[in-house]
Amino acid sequence: MKFKFENVGFIDQGTIELADLTLICGPNNVGKTYVSYSIYGFINRFKSLVDFSLSDEQVATLRDEGVLSIDISEYSEDIKKHIVGASRKYSKTLSKYFNAPDDLFSNSKVEFSTQDFSLDLSGEFKKTVRFGRSEALIFDKAPDDNMLSVALQVAGKMKLPTRILNDVVSDEIADCLFARSIPKPFVVTSERTGISLFYKELDVSKNAIMEHLTESNDVNPITILNSMRSRYARPIQDNITVIRDYENISKRKSFLRLNKDKKYQPVLDSLRDLLGGSFKSVDKQVIYQPKKEPGREKLSVPVYIASSSIKSLFLIDMYVNYIAEKKGILIIDEPELNLHPDNQRKMASLLARLVNAGIKIMVTTHSDYLIREINNRIMLSNDFSSKKTVMKNSKITNEDILQPDQVKAYNLSTDHSIKEVKVDKYGINMEIFDSLIGEANSLSDDIYFGIEGE
Repeated sequence: MKFKFENVGFIDQGTIELADLTLICGPNNVGKTYVSYSIYGFINRFKSLVDFSLSDEQVATLRDEGVLSIDISEYSEDIKKHIVGASRKYSKTLSKYFNAPDDLFSNSKVEFSTQDFSLDLSGEFKKTVRFGRSEALIFDKAPDDNMLSVALQVAGKMKLPTRILNDVVSDEIADCLFARSIPKPFVVTSERTGISLFYKELDVSKNAIMEHLTESNDVNPITILNSMRSRYARPIQDNITVIRDYENISKRKSFLRLNKDKKYQPVLDSLRDLLGGSFKSVDKQVIYQPKKEPGREKLSVPVYIASSSIKSLFLIDMYVNYIAEKKGILIIDEPELNLHPDNQRKMASLLARLVNAGIKIMVTTHSDYLIREINNRIMLSNDFSSKKTVMKNSKITNEDILQPDQVKAYNLSTDHSIKEVKVDKYGINMEIFDSLIGEANSLSDDIYFGIEGE
C-alpha cells in the first residue's frame, strides 16, 4: 500500500509505501503524526469513502423477495476509479478529521496509489448486521466464489428505511471486496497516557451534564450538546472510545490468543516481559497487577495511579490480547513513550514478533534504542559463524529476526519532504541519530579532556 502526500501539515510532498514494518523518523514538528494519522484515517474510513449503492431494482428485489445475489467481480472493473474518488473525498475532509481550522488542510491531498493494487476475492465472507430484535441483513460469500448473497430477515412489518438498507449493503460490499486487500487498522496515539488517566472523569462529566439536562427546564439541550462535541482528532477519539469499552472488549480474544497450538506464544511472552504484569477489569475499573515477587504481597493498582509507562502500554496490551485480527495493521505514535531504554529494546522485540505473526506495523519514533534493536534483528537475518551463539546469549529466537525486505524506513526532514532511508543487511541507515550521537560524544570528549587538562 502506497500513499502520496501534498501539503499535509509540515510536509509539502512525499510518498510512503507500507511494508511489514514501517518506521517514520524525524525531528519534532515535521509532520510524523499528521502522516501516520492520515494513513490510519484513510484505511479506517475507507468503506464510507466508496459508494457501492444498490440500484432501485436491486433494492426492490431485496425488499420484496428477501434475497439478493450480487456478482462482486463486476465492481473490480471500476475499482481504481472508486479508489481515486475515495482519495479526493478523504482529502476534502481532513480538517474535520483532525478537528482543525478549515484553512489548515484546504490544499492538502492524501492519495492512496492504485499502482500495483489488485483485489483478492478468493476469501470467504460472512456477516450479520442486526437492526434491533426484528430485522437483520445476512451476508454470505463462499471461498473462491464471486457471488455475494444478501438475505433480509424481518419479523413482522419491515421498518428499516431504504436509505439505511442501501448504506449498510454498500458498506458490506466494500468490506467483502477489500477484506483481503486492505488491512483492518488500530491506532495507538501519543495522547494515550492522558486518555488512560482521564477517561473515567470524562464519563462522569458527561453523565452529570446529561442528568442536568433531564432535570432542568431552563437550559437549551442543543446548545449544551454542541458544546460537548469533541475537540480531538479522530484517532484520539477512537482511543477514548475503545478504552471506555474495555470491560466488554476484554471478554474477547485476539487471534494471537485463540491459537490452540500456541504458535503465537512468543508474542504474548514478549508483551508480558515488557509489561511486567497484566491488566484486568474489576468492578468496572481497570486494574494493573504487577508480576508477584517472591516474599512480597500481590499488588493490584488502579490504572489511573499506575506509572506513566504502564499507562502508555495499556492500549497496546488491549490490541494484542483482545483486538488483533489476522493481517491487520497496528499504528503506534512513539512506541517508546515513557519507556526506559531497556524497555524500548523490549518494545522492538514485541514489534518484530508481531510482524512475524502476520500483523503490519507502522510507527513514528525518536528512539535510537528502538532503531538499533530493530537493526540487530535485521542483521541477524544474515548467516555468520557465531550467529547461534549470539542469539542464545541474547535470548533471541527465530521469531525476532527480520528480513531487510520486510522493513521500510522514512525520514521527514526540515526541507518539508519525505525521504526513504536505505534498509539493507546491516539494518536502517539512520544518519539523523548517528550524527546527533556523534556530536554529543564529541562534546563529552572535549569537556572531559578539558577537565583532565586543568
